[in-house]
Amino acid sequence: MKLRAPPAGFVELQRAIPGLALDIGYASNANFTGAPLPGYGAAGAWLLERAATSLGELHAELGTRGLGLVCFDAYRPRRATLAMVAWAERTGHRHLLDEGFISATSWHNHGVAVDVSLVELATGARLDLGTAWDTFTPASRPENAAGAALERRTLLRAMMTAHGWKGATTEWWHFRFLTADTLPRDVPYGAEEAEETQ
Repeated sequence: MKLRAPPAGFVELQRAIPGLALDIGYASNANFTGAPLPGYGAAGAWLLERAATSLGELHAELGTRGLGLVCFDAYRPRRATLAMVAWAERTGHRHLLDEGFISATSWHNHGVAVDVSLVELATGARLDLGTAWDTFTPASRPENAAGAALERRTLLRAMMTAHGWKGATTEWWHFRFLTADTLPRDVPYGAEEAEETQ
């Protein structure tokens, strides 16, 4: 399915940030539900412009260390968030809601949150940060790693924080850009998917 243009005020990250790698798990079976989520009929990553600008500056700074970002998720259509909740309740994974890994509201819906990790720019190889993205266990807490994985988590968190992002307490990969006056949206990535309703 064709990727639609982002809504007003949003930017497409791969166009805005040269060298940014994308691996949009919710557009495939490679996510915790085992199936593509509604709203991800095409693999894309959008953010509000001010959040995208900050992420681009961070990516450029990482480049001076020979590193870059891989993005697993950015803006998330509201329908996808609701589908996650429905999946948890339907499949006996209600504990993921209770533990804060899945929520009925998300800053991703506002276009101000990202799920990211680190890559080597020269090779494109992903660095080991201790767990895979979307591993919903205590091992995903930012501090629950050792050795090089903990050092990399600490570096990623410190640099994101320095650029205006706040890390989650449960997931080392999740960050929210600290800004005000944002609204949740339900614009799908796929051009043929049902339009946002008010």
